[in-house]
Amino acid sequence: MKTSLYSLRYVLGSAVNGLWRNRTMSIGAIITTTIMLITLAAFLAINDTLNQMVSALGRKSNLIAYVRDDARPSDVTRIIRDLQGQSGVAEVVFVTKEDALRIFQERFTDQTDVIDILQANPLPASVELRMENPAILPSLADELRELSDTFETVVVPLDVVERLIAVSNVSRVAGTVMVIALTGVTLFVVVNTIRVAVYARRQEIEIMKLVGATDWFVRGPFIIEGAFIGVFGATMAAGAMVALYAQVGPSITQIISFLPINTNVAYVRSLALFIVLVGLVVGSIGSYFSVRRYLAV
Repeated sequence: MKTSLYSLRYVLGSAVNGLWRNRTMSIGAIITTTIMLITLAAFLAINDTLNQMVSALGRKSNLIAYVRDDARPSDVTRIIRDLQGQSGVAEVVFVTKEDALRIFQERFTDQTDVIDILQANPLPASVELRMENPAILPSLADELRELSDTFETVVVPLDVVERLIAVSNVSRVAGTVMVIALTGVTLFVVVNTIRVAVYARRQEIEIMKLVGATDWFVRGPFIIEGAFIGVFGATMAAGAMVALYAQVGPSITQIISFLPINTNVAYVRSLALFIVLVGLVVGSIGSYFSVRRYLAV
């Protein structure tokens, strides 16, 4: 027990001494990590806003299936029930012929004489879909078109849907690339900082190995140094992000209220915790691989 406590105390003390001896490099690594993680947090917030915009526009993408006059009501009811249970469909609305006529009269008040001349209601009933996932619209439209005994025409704004899907795909790919790039830069900084520390203490490490020090005993201080750099830089980044959200978030929301910017406290807290976790993981992994590569242990 005493040996374990001594080893732990030594590892922690050695890590603190290493950070102090290389304080210029350590401070530079912390500042760089902070900048990278602030950039990462900002990008994640922007990407979240973009995804919410795409989702909101997707929910406004409608599919309209016009019902044949001779269609069986039971078939229409069954299809509506099936559509309501389908994943990706937010809402299904059945518009009767009477509702269609009323909507026409409300929207085109100067064209009511057309209906009077016909002396009948020429407008068909319809089934209107509002989507949660616009990506399924093309395939869903094809399925409904196959039900020619029930639906006369199926109308879907494919150009809008295709653009939404393209924007969503680009956003997803760009987000992945940016996260990997920023994480890679942070990892590179930590690795090079620990590499300098390893080089500066190479004689001490050689002596430790000669007297039988374990791998953990040798690696431990460097891994803790990297974890400290990552966590400290991430904490600074998270603090700056929370302060920025608190001060600027409400004003930005009022100025550009048409954008679905998420300033919810729970979201900001989750994003801050995620950034700290990224800093800890990147710092630890960077140190581990740096020590593993430059130490013959």
